[in-house]
Amino acid sequence: MISQTIWRTALWVSLGGWIGSWAFFALVVSQIAFRVLPDNLSGDLAGMLMEVLLWSGGGLALIAAAAAAALGRRGWLVGLPICLALLCIASDVGLSPEIAALRPSTLGAASTPDSSRRFSLLHALSLGLFLSIHLLSVLLLVLHARVDARIHQTSRSRDECGSNHPSMASAGS
Repeated sequence: MISQTIWRTALWVSLGGWIGSWAFFALVVSQIAFRVLPDNLSGDLAGMLMEVLLWSGGGLALIAAAAAAALGRRGWLVGLPICLALLCIASDVGLSPEIAALRPSTLGAASTPDSSRRFSLLHALSLGLFLSIHLLSVLLLVLHARVDARIHQTSRSRDECGSNHPSMASAGS
């Protein structure tokens, strides 16, 4: 029972930390950074924060997958976070360095129309990937919540049946 509680806690803390940090970045940090800082600084800041978010998201996704497997969950509940972790890591290792190299603040006066177009394309791809991973992580949270609700309902039904059953009442006396 204790190990189930630990794994369930690990699952919910990892999902909450992952989804919460990504939502906070998207809805608060990036909005303020791009409003207050000059474009070159806000882009550099966002790039540095994305590295942290992608690696922490990948790690938390793997913790969620391990916790789900330890809780006896299978299929998408284990496979989806593994896929999302791989996407996070691939994005940081493959996409982020190229975006950073083409960032207008990096190129400065050497920026060309071709490099600007390539930057815009890769940036759009990165944003789409970020949003997709985030929405799928929210879906994962909903799926786990449904499983936990079913488990809780089944457990409650068993408890109610057991306490109302005549043989159970006499067994406790």
